[in-house]
Amino acid sequence: MPIRIFLMLLFVMPGVVYADAGDGDFMGYRLGSEYKRGPDTLLELTTTGNFRITAEQPVKPADVAQVTLLTTRETLTIGYISAEQWFASEAEARDFGRRYFELLRAKYPDWPHGWEVMDAQMNIVEVNFNQAPHNLRLRLTQDNRAGESMWRFSMTLGWLPESAEEQAWRTKSVNEQIAGRRSGKDMLLKESDIRGL
Repeated sequence: MPIRIFLMLLFVMPGVVYADAGDGDFMGYRLGSEYKRGPDTLLELTTTGNFRITAEQPVKPADVAQVTLLTTRETLTIGYISAEQWFASEAEARDFGRRYFELLRAKYPDWPHGWEVMDAQMNIVEVNFNQAPHNLRLRLTQDNRAGESMWRFSMTLGWLPESAEEQAWRTKSVNEQIAGRRSGKDMLLKESDIRGL
């Protein structure tokens, strides 16, 4: 009887149960989908002209502090999904990162991993899992949070550099930024008194 109930629940649960980074699903969001903006959505403009959004309804492990999304400017099309946690010490952050590295290696055994990045002291600060067209990057950085120097561990799902999907998202991002600038100029001219200019 308990097995039958478990199987019934498994098939009627929302799609998040079946979430898989290989399909572009991570932390309750999907690469290439449009973020549904709510009245309290905060959009932070990045230096690349895209938006960084703190996800309002992520599906995440309890020990992950927040999920952020990098989206295009107009349609809020998701290009990267990051799960983040902060720590007072590098040792704590590394222990946390090792645990998630092992967990992801167990969940995605077919994804080759490596492609490591080291800091000046030859410590590994980034490891990548790649399964075309996706890249799952684990990164450790020293960061500022609430005015304090902390260590940030992040897991970011995106597309492999130079993949068709990554190029399509970047093209969409640039096109939306150009259209936004044109629209802004048109609005400025329409709403301004330009007699004699």
